[in-house]
Amino acid sequence: MRTDLVIWLVLSDLSAVALPAWLATFIVGPWQAWPVAAIGLLATLISWFLGSLGMDPVEQGALSTGRLVSAAVIATPAALLLGGALPGPSITGTGMVAALALQTTLALIGRMVESGWLRRRRMEGHGLRRTLVVMGSGAQPMLTQLRRHPVDGFLIVGYLSSGEDRSVRTAAAVRDPEHIATTVRSERIDSVMTVGSVLPDDLVTIMRGLEGTSVRLIVAPGLQDVVPSRMRGLSVTHGWTGLIAVQTRRTRALGKAIFDRIVGFLILTAASPVLALTALAVRLDSPGPAFYTQTRVGLEGEHFTMWKFRSMHIDSDARRREVVTSGGDAGNEVMFKDRRDPRITRVGRIIRRLSIDELPQLFNVVLGDMSLVGPRPALPHEVEQYDDEALRRLLVKPGMTGLWQVSGRSDLSWASTVALDRHYVENRGGALDAQIFLSTLRAVIGGKGAY
Repeated sequence: MRTDLVIWLVLSDLSAVALPAWLATFIVGPWQAWPVAAIGLLATLISWFLGSLGMDPVEQGALSTGRLVSAAVIATPAALLLGGALPGPSITGTGMVAALALQTTLALIGRMVESGWLRRRRMEGHGLRRTLVVMGSGAQPMLTQLRRHPVDGFLIVGYLSSGEDRSVRTAAAVRDPEHIATTVRSERIDSVMTVGSVLPDDLVTIMRGLEGTSVRLIVAPGLQDVVPSRMRGLSVTHGWTGLIAVQTRRTRALGKAIFDRIVGFLILTAASPVLALTALAVRLDSPGPAFYTQTRVGLEGEHFTMWKFRSMHIDSDARRREVVTSGGDAGNEVMFKDRRDPRITRVGRIIRRLSIDELPQLFNVVLGDMSLVGPRPALPHEVEQYDDEALRRLLVKPGMTGLWQVSGRSDLSWASTVALDRHYVENRGGALDAQIFLSTLRAVIGGKGAY
């Protein structure tokens, strides 16, 4: 499976080199277009050197956006020099940079296709790595999460235990390197994963047993909601220790606030024709105002007025108890949702399906009440039901979009909603925001959970 994925990515990257070079032949001719292919190949080799064919892109379906963009940036000076130095009719420096940008875009598209294909195959039970799990104290929560996320690609085929506190009493204990080596061979293991507090001596035994094999050793201490970018290795007592960033830097929070207001204003300006047409459609479809305002809970529990397009009849609040009593869609005991809600208007169903009803929240972003990316803005009566973990959602500004928006929206259970928002709060930053932005368009087009 890994070999197939590597071949796919290599061919995809080379195709991204070939297309701009092919287009250049129609502009300056085949003999003058060779620099486009040369610079493109250089950028591709740099991206491979930076790790775009490493474990994360190949086995986890990561897009390697940073590596591809970095490679293009590194190759840009060479593109400018080569473009301006060629005699006769040739591609200019600007044209070379444009070709490099096109190549990077095509490479990213190819990797998005590969990532989506890999996820679908793993959801169908294919392309999974046969995994031997070694359990230590506190392993059970992590094992539950592994079973819930088949797209990570691990098929658990056996267990061993470490220490006296065994999560599964029937699991054999780690004995010696020969035992590990024999188990790996007989069960055709691809990966060995230690979960929880595995004893250091047992970890060394596992490492000795895997020597001379291609089996990967994965150490999962059970940390939840900690992305790799928050961790840094430290050398302590001649061993490895992980340093985890706990607090978000103030400069990052300030930068996000400035970015939100500037970009929010630009999007609001660009979307003004859509806002005007939607407001007109809402007014013509049913009696009542075009906009609907509602009190929501923001940063640190502060209340604010959130703006949306009205998607329900004007008596929707009065009829809410009646609809709730009739029963909505099961699975979320705090946020009531009903895909057949009779209060929704004809235009309301359309704008909800396309998420256009949320565009007026750009006013809240510009005013500073909301962010472009963050947890779902909660209602006061929902916050009254929050436990301590759910209250952590209020540590950041609510967002127009977020992990909740791109992961199923109303189809999610309350526990899943809290888990996603907690993950965002713990790992918020520019990289995660960019990832959510890229996923938002796909979620809006797909419309899953939008009702």
